[in-house]
Amino acid sequence: MVRIFRGGVLDERFEGSVVVIGPRPTTMTGLVRGDLFVRDSSVCDVTGMVSGNLLAERTGKAVLRGLVTKAAKAAGGDLEVYGLVQGDVVNEGGRLYVDKGAVVRGKVIGQTHTAPLPPPEKPVTPPAAPAPTATAPGPPASPPKPPAAPGP
Repeated sequence: MVRIFRGGVLDERFEGSVVVIGPRPTTMTGLVRGDLFVRDSSVCDVTGMVSGNLLAERTGKAVLRGLVTKAAKAAGGDLEVYGLVQGDVVNEGGRLYVDKGAVVRGKVIGQTHTAPLPPPEKPVTPPAAPAPTATAPGPPASPPKPPAAPGP
């Protein structure tokens, strides 16, 4: 069974995988008996327990302060580890930070950052060129002068 969670507080026991998506941040204080996937620009603060894998995918960010019984992976997303991981912590094309107070019973595999991860940079788009403005007409032309009358 898979549950889609779109933000808020996940403070219950859940059997099966949970996928966190959506713009609102999520705090997971409960128990997930399965895998927890964080994706699509969502942020999940995990202070509870995941008895499975934790995966930060596709621009998602997982901040682990609780317990993961298997592996924790940054698979295209951001993963910060401050808690306990009983398996490996793996960077597979994402960004990874493991705090000095974290406990990892397995191996840390892949590139890690030395400080907590800043939010991902948004792509810089060049400013739009200003729309051409209509030029104001010049001063009104003076009315034409009447022809001069023939002289004497």
